[in-house]
Amino acid sequence: MIQRPAQINAWVMWMLAGIGLIATILFGCHQTRFSTGVLPADGEELPILHRIHGAHCLETRAMQIVVRDAATLAQIPLADVPVDFRSEMLLIVTLGQVTSDQYAVDITRVWRDRGMLRVETVVTAPPPGVPVVMASPFCIAVVPQCALNVAEFATKPPLRSRAWQQGEPPGSWK
Repeated sequence: MIQRPAQINAWVMWMLAGIGLIATILFGCHQTRFSTGVLPADGEELPILHRIHGAHCLETRAMQIVVRDAATLAQIPLADVPVDFRSEMLLIVTLGQVTSDQYAVDITRVWRDRGMLRVETVVTAPPPGVPVVMASPFCIAVVPQCALNVAEFATKPPLRSRAWQQGEPPGSWK
C-alpha cells in the first residue's frame, strides 16, 4: 500500500505529539509552580532556593527587607547574590553591629499565612565570655518571586544619613 505525503505528515505529527506527551508525563516539567506566578496556598511553604550567610557585611543597622529588583539590591551593601529577579526575590536579615563574630542569623522557613508571607529567622548568640570582635551578621535567602507582602519586612532600604558635614576648604586651596 502506498501512502500519500499528506498522510505520512499527519502520522509523523501524531507520533511526535504522542512522544512529547509521554515524555512530559514521565519526566515532568522542570519549572516550579511558583515560577509561573501561582501564589502559594494558605499554610504552604515557599522553597528557599539558596542562602548566603556571613558574619561581616557593610550594613551596620539591623533590618529585614524584601528585595524584588536589582535597583533596590544596589542600595544595600551586602554580598553579591546570584538572583534572577524575573522569577526570584531576596529576603535579607541583618543584625547590625554586634560585639562577637560568633553571632549568626539564619532564615529557616518562609510560608503563606492569611494573605501574606511569614519568615522564620533564628538568631544564634555566642557563649558567655567570648572575646569582643565587632561583627555585622547577615543572611540572604533566595526564594521564588511572590507578590504577597512579607510580614515585618520593609520593601525599601532605610534612608542613610551622613554622619559628617562638608567643611570649607582652607583659604590657600581656593
